Amino acid sequence: MNRKVFLYVKAFSDLGTFMDLIAINVLMYIATGSPAWLAATMAFRTLGGVLSSLFSGVLADRLNRRKIMIWTDVFRAIIILSLIPFPNPVMILIVCFLIGLTSSFFAVSYSAEIPQIFGQEKILETNALISRLTSISLVFGFIGAGVITDFLGYQATLVIDASTYLISAAVLIKIKWQTTAPVAGEQLKTGVRQKVSQIGKDLKEVYSFILSVPMLLYINIIFLVGSFAGASHNLGIPLLAESINSEKQSLIYGLIWGVWGIGSVLATLLLPRANFIKGKLLYRTYFLSAILMSAGFITFLSNMNIWIVLLFALFTGIFDACFTTLHATILQQIENHIRGRIFGVGMLLKSLGFALGFVAAPILLEALSLSKMVWILHGILVTASILVLLYSNASIEKYKEVNQS
Repeated sequence: MNRKVFLYVKAFSDLGTFMDLIAINVLMYIATGSPAWLAATMAFRTLGGVLSSLFSGVLADRLNRRKIMIWTDVFRAIIILSLIPFPNPVMILIVCFLIGLTSSFFAVSYSAEIPQIFGQEKILETNALISRLTSISLVFGFIGAGVITDFLGYQATLVIDASTYLISAAVLIKIKWQTTAPVAGEQLKTGVRQKVSQIGKDLKEVYSFILSVPMLLYINIIFLVGSFAGASHNLGIPLLAESINSEKQSLIYGLIWGVWGIGSVLATLLLPRANFIKGKLLYRTYFLSAILMSAGFITFLSNMNIWIVLLFALFTGIFDACFTTLHATILQQIENHIRGRIFGVGMLLKSLGFALGFVAAPILLEALSLSKMVWILHGILVTASILVLLYSNASIEKYKEVNQS
C-alpha cells in the first residue's frame, strides 16, 4: 500500500467538513437572519465535540482506529443528507451536534495512528503534508461550496459534501496497514460498571501524564485559549462577508477562507524544510505562531476593504497552519499506548474552548462591534501566548520535553 493514500483519505474527509461548514452556516443565516442562531450552529457542533472527546481518545487506544474512521465517515454522510428534506433551524442544530460528535472520533483516531504508519522520525514532515492537504481541501471546499451554494443552492453542496465522506470511507475499506491492536478481549467484555471504571482510570492516567510534563501542560493551555479565540473569527467571517456584500455573502465567505487556505499551503511547503525547528525551539515557534495568527485575524476582521481582508487572510493562514501543525507534531512524540487519549484531551480542550467562545462572542457582539469582539478574544490569546513564552524562556531548563518523558 502507498502509505500516502491514508493522508489523501483525510483530505477527502476534510473537503466534506469544509463544504458543510459553509453550506450549513449560510443555510442557517438565510433561514433566520440571526447572528445568535448562527453562533448556535457552531456551538452545537462544538458541544458534540465536547461530549465525544471525553471518550474518543480512550476508544482510539482500545479499539481498531481504522474501523472507527470508516463508520464515522459513513454516519456523517447520512446525517448531512438528512438536511435536504428537513432544512429547518432545529434540524440544522441536531445535524451540527452529530457532526461534532462523529468528527471528534475520526480526528482523534486519525491523528493517533500517524506515527504508527509513518514513523516517529517523519512526524514533522508528515504533519506538514497533512496540513498542506487540509489547506488544499479548505481552499476547494470553501471556495467550491461558496460558488456551488451561490449558483446551484445548498442542496447541491450537501450532496457533494456527503459524497466526499463516502469516498473517504470506501478508500479506508480498501487500504490496509498494520493498525494498532485493540485491547485484549477480556477488557472489552466486562460489564458497564467495569467499562466506566476503566475509562475513569484511563482519563486519570492521561491527566497525570500531562501534569507531569509542564511544557505539554502549557501547550494545551494555549490550545484551549486558541480555540476560545477561534469562536470570534468563525462567527465573524460570515458576518464580515455579509457586511461587504450581502448579495454575494456565500461567495465572499468562501473566498476569505479559500485565501486563508492558500496561506496554509505556503506554510506547509516551508515547514518540512525548517529542520532547525526542534527541541525547545519547537515550543517557542508554536507560541509565536499563535501570536502572529491572532494578529492576522484581528487585522482583517477590523477591515471592510476586500483586498486588505484577503491579504491578511493569507498572512493568517500561514501562521494558523504553523500553529496546528506544530501542535500535532508535539503530541505525536508521545508513546503510542497513551497517544490516543492525549489527542482526546486535545480535542476536548478544543471543543471546550469553542463552546466558551461561542457563549462569549455573541454577547460581546451584541454589546460592542464585530472588530472589538475579535480584538478582545484574540487579544486574550496574544496575551496568554506572550506570558507563557516569556515564562518558559526564563525557566526552560526546568522543563522536560515530551520526547524525554
